[in-house]
Amino acid sequence: MFRVENDCLWLFRYFCWDIFEYKFIKVLLKLTFFMVLFLTGLQTVVFLKKADRHYFVQYQPVYFGSSFILLSIYSIPRMVKLMSASLESVPIWHIDSVGPIVERRLKFQSFYFHTVIIANVVVSLLSGVLHAIPVEGDTEIFYTLAFFEEFFPAWKTYLCFFYRLGFIFLAVLMPAPFYLIIYASCHFLFQAIMGLEVLQEINKIKAIKSNQFCQGRIKALLIFCIKRHSLLNRVGYRIKNELKIFIFLFMVTCTVLFICMMVFLLSFQGTFHGRYLRLATLFFLAGVIFVHVFVLCQLIEDMSVKGFQVLQDSSWYDWSEENKKIYLIFLANIRNGFRLQVSPSLAVNYEMAVSMLKSVYSVLSLLGYMKR
Repeated sequence: MFRVENDCLWLFRYFCWDIFEYKFIKVLLKLTFFMVLFLTGLQTVVFLKKADRHYFVQYQPVYFGSSFILLSIYSIPRMVKLMSASLESVPIWHIDSVGPIVERRLKFQSFYFHTVIIANVVVSLLSGVLHAIPVEGDTEIFYTLAFFEEFFPAWKTYLCFFYRLGFIFLAVLMPAPFYLIIYASCHFLFQAIMGLEVLQEINKIKAIKSNQFCQGRIKALLIFCIKRHSLLNRVGYRIKNELKIFIFLFMVTCTVLFICMMVFLLSFQGTFHGRYLRLATLFFLAGVIFVHVFVLCQLIEDMSVKGFQVLQDSSWYDWSEENKKIYLIFLANIRNGFRLQVSPSLAVNYEMAVSMLKSVYSVLSLLGYMKR
C-alpha cells in the first residue's frame, strides 16, 4: 500500500484513503452498496408499474442520486488500488527537499488543504444529520420512506430510523472519490513545484563553454530533471488512463443529478421550510469540490507549461554540444505538457469548468422560463 513518509497531507489522506482500510468500513460499504442497489431496483419496478410522469419527477433526484452513491461505493476501493499501485513507483520528495522558501510555500498550501478537508467533513456530517432529522413532507422526496409507510406501517418507525441513520455515513462517503483525486493532484502539484525549482537551478549557473565543471553541472541537472520528469509523466498518464472512465462516469451522473434537482426544485409544490440548510450544505460541498478539482488540474497543467518556458529561457547557446543535444531531447519531451484528459478533445481545466458553468446557466434559464 502506497504511503508517504511524513505525509504533509496526512489528514486529507485519512478521510479519503485510510478510513476505507478499516474492515468495519469495508463491510459497511458492501452492505450499503447492496441495500442501495436493492432499493433502486425496487423503485425502478414501481416507476414502471405506475407509469406516472408526476410521480417520476417527484422522486427522480433521490432515484438518480442512488446511481451516484453506487458509483462512489464501487469506485473508492478501485481508485485507491489503482492510485496506490501507480504512486508506489514514484519516490515522493518531502516538502523540505529543495529549500526553505519552497518548504514554507508548500506548508501553507498543506495547511490550506487540511482546512478545506476539515470544513468539508464538518459540513458533510452536518448535512447527514440534517437529512437524518425528520421533516414534514420527507415522504414526498424520499421514496423509501413512502414505501415503508405504505407497506410496513407497523415497522415504519424502526425502518425509517435506520434508513435515516445511513444519511450520516453516506454524507462522508459520497465526496470521497473526489477527495482521492484532490489528494493525488496535490502531491503531483507539490512534486512539480519542487521539480521546477530544481530545473531553475540550471539558469543560475553561469555557463562557459570552456568550463568543464559548469558544463558537467548543467549536464547532471539536465539528466536528473529528464529522469524525474519522465517518471512523473509516466505515472501521471498511467493514473489518468486508469481513472478516466471513473471521471467520465462521475461527470455524467453529476450532470444528470444536477438537472434532476433543478427540475424538482422548480416543480416542487410543497414547502421548503426546514430544508434550506439541507440544500445549503449540499451546494456548499458541491461548489468546494468543483472548484478545487478544476483549479488543481489547471495548476498541474500550468506547471508543465512553466517547465517548458524555463527551458526556453535558458542560456542554452552557451552550453556544450553534448548538453545542447540533451536539452533538445528534454525540450521535445516537455513541450506537450500534461493535461488530465477524459477524451482527446476534453480536459479537466478552466476551459471545461467555464463551459460547464455556461451549460448550467443555460439549463437554469430554460427551466426558469418554463416555470413562468
